[in-house]
Amino acid sequence: MHKLSSLSVVALVAALIAANPVLAAVPKFTNGAPGTAMSVDDFASQLASFNARDVTDLLGAKSVTVYNYNTAWTDKAGKAVDLLTEDSQSIGLLREALNKNPAAVKLLADNKIKVNQVVDIIDVGGNVQLYIQ
Repeated sequence: MHKLSSLSVVALVAALIAANPVLAAVPKFTNGAPGTAMSVDDFASQLASFNARDVTDLLGAKSVTVYNYNTAWTDKAGKAVDLLTEDSQSIGLLREALNKNPAAVKLLADNKIKVNQVVDIIDVGGNVQLYIQ
């Protein structure tokens, strides 16, 4: 029986990290300034449909900007509030998908965010916008 040398183990771990970007880096979370989120109309089209890839996007993000739902918009804030009811099914499906992924739950918890706060995850070229209640 051959024992792996410590050098081989280090090389194996490095290869695994390189092959799986989720293990390679943890995205930096920052708070989005009030009123700086994407337009409510663009957000509405994103929120209207659930996409399971959102969880993968969160885990593979370079950075995550967290927007508080109550302060994300200065215009059409009433429309944004209505979306919580109109798109509650999509929000529920996203939360279910997050809960099924221990790495996503841990990433959120490490940043003091609970799964039941998440409203939507939007990937913009590897930089994720995370909307929470």
